[in-house]
Amino acid sequence: MPHLRIATRASALAQVQARRVGDALAEKNPGLTYDLHFVTTTGDKFMGDLSKVGGKGAFVKEIEDALLKQEADIAVHSMKDVPGELPAGLHIPAMLARNDLRDVIVCRTGETFLQLPHGARIGTSSLRRAAQLRSAFPYLTVVPLRGNVDSRLKKLDAREVDALVLAKAGLELLGAHARISDVLEPDMMCPAVGQGAIGVECRQNDAATNALLATISDADTVTCVNAERELLRTLGGSCHTPIAGFCQVTKGGNLRLIALVASLDGRTVLRARHKMTRDEAVVLGRAAGDDLLAQGAADIIRAAEAERASA
Repeated sequence: MPHLRIATRASALAQVQARRVGDALAEKNPGLTYDLHFVTTTGDKFMGDLSKVGGKGAFVKEIEDALLKQEADIAVHSMKDVPGELPAGLHIPAMLARNDLRDVIVCRTGETFLQLPHGARIGTSSLRRAAQLRSAFPYLTVVPLRGNVDSRLKKLDAREVDALVLAKAGLELLGAHARISDVLEPDMMCPAVGQGAIGVECRQNDAATNALLATISDADTVTCVNAERELLRTLGGSCHTPIAGFCQVTKGGNLRLIALVASLDGRTVLRARHKMTRDEAVVLGRAAGDDLLAQGAADIIRAAEAERASA
């Protein structure tokens, strides 16, 4: 069996995700071995506004370069960090079964979200989360806060902020479930496209590796995330725009996609909800995007991008 080089960021969460993929491959393909090829991305080095250095792509570009240069065989990503378009020659043929896609509130020990006073500072680096917080909880103050999960928790405990919004899946993978104060249901905080999903990227022409990845891929997750990513492509948004959307398989076996576009101040929130069959994932994502565009999403996206560019 082969030995795989897995390209990944060096953060604790990224390593956990990469090893989860490597272990899954080894379990399905006895004899397979792997090691981690650590890559420092622009997003890891730059602690300012990510929109200035490529947005979400800042966390994947150098990793994809490692694949293209054949310094690694596969790359593992949080799908919410992956831009809508991939470099020529690369694709994401496999995703692990999706983890919990919801966001959570993390307060200091002994405190709860409902007890936060007016003006309490909520830390997040996500425009999507910030816009929805401003819409649902206008009495709170949203402040930008970058860094990995551990560094954000330390800033919370040091009282730099009064609460955090983080992905539930990330905290659980790090064994920090006890830090969760409140879970935000998707009707309160619509998740990011791809949130909770771990994707595996490789070279399209690497037939042997593609065959290995097929043994660990979860069909429902791939289908749902592909619908969400088509929504993102249809809207043509970027890291400058609060866009959210999640797709799930219903009890009847169909797909349901709920999507959102919001202004940066949270005063305008557009929503779309569509349902189609499993084999219409791409059509579903496009339909939800077209619905939002018909409601005026393009004007919101242009305004948000212009505001962020001038900031």
